[in-house]
Amino acid sequence: MINKYKNYGWFISPLRFGINVLFFSFSVFLFSMQSCKHEPLVPITNNDNGGGGNGGGGNGGGNGLPCNPDSIYFQQQILPFLVSNCAKSGCHDAATAEDGVILDSYVNVMNTGEVTPFDLNDSKLWEVITTTDPDDKMPPAGEPQLNQQQIAMIAQWINQGAQNLVCDDELGPCDSTGVSYLATVKPIMQNKCVGCHTTGNSTNGFVNLSSYAGVQATAQSGALVGSIIHNPMYAAMPKNGPSLSTCEIGKIRNWVAEGALNN
Repeated sequence: MINKYKNYGWFISPLRFGINVLFFSFSVFLFSMQSCKHEPLVPITNNDNGGGGNGGGGNGGGNGLPCNPDSIYFQQQILPFLVSNCAKSGCHDAATAEDGVILDSYVNVMNTGEVTPFDLNDSKLWEVITTTDPDDKMPPAGEPQLNQQQIAMIAQWINQGAQNLVCDDELGPCDSTGVSYLATVKPIMQNKCVGCHTTGNSTNGFVNLSSYAGVQATAQSGALVGSIIHNPMYAAMPKNGPSLSTCEIGKIRNWVAEGALNN
């Protein structure tokens, strides 16, 4: 019997090869999907912020170097809580500059905060945040105080030379599994938000992020995520400070998506 496909052998063989390769690739894809053990971060797209703003992510400078856990990075770790707790209207922002001190940038902190690298005792910034004299204590009584972790971080930063080190915090590992309010969300609020949002009043949009109830209410309204991704429908936050990193935003979004639980 004559094989009617004989003259098409040059076509059928490559076709079979291509089908086999495609089947193998698809099998590998399915296997890799099934073996994935980590939940991905909730993605951030251009649609989240209307294509405007900075998307709320990446304050590491993008220099291609991962952050070293043994080093203190001013932009990511120190400046956010100085801006939130100190560099605000009526205190140490550029407009008020109480006592000539402005704490809104590395240069201003070094110069007006009178920071001496490697020397805590000769650094005015360290002196005022650790003194027991209520007349000199900063932040003053009645204002949100720096916590012990923040004070220790400033000490470590000065002892390391008070450098303006830069790293890319998007290069490090970011585990979005097991996100909780106490271990994940609350520390971010404390370091980057609570200084301005301790009590809800007209100056901060009546937003209180100093307690779980306040964070939960803001999360459920959509304002928490909307603000940190810089959606134009909401006021971009943190105000006047470095944006949250993509990892921080992803963790908060996952926590909200999972019900904003007090866990």
